[in-house]
Amino acid sequence: MRKTSDVIWQDAQHQVLFELLDRLKQPGADGRILQRLQEYAENHFALEELYMHALAYPDREAHIESHDRFRMELAQLVDEDREFDELFQEIVATFLTEWLTRHVFGIDKQLEAFILQSGAC
Repeated sequence: MRKTSDVIWQDAQHQVLFELLDRLKQPGADGRILQRLQEYAENHFALEELYMHALAYPDREAHIESHDRFRMELAQLVDEDREFDELFQEIVATFLTEWLTRHVFGIDKQLEAFILQSGAC
């Protein structure tokens, strides 16, 4: 059941991002999961940024800068020639999970509140 305080598409996409990060932690995961995460994150960021521009979200520059930092970090990790061993997997999964958790429960909650207030969801 949808809570009135949720932006349903945003919550659903965040859930998929966390699920992809969980898959990254699984034995046998490889660089393809990072590529999938990169593609999905890009689509998610593009939709959030579309809302930010359409609604003239006042904190959009800082929010987009945060997305851009994540894009840069992830692009550096997605390397077909990189050795994808357990240590790399653990470090990357921890880093990305912590980043996404701070982002989702920080500035994304502010964006969510703005979208809800605008009535655009």
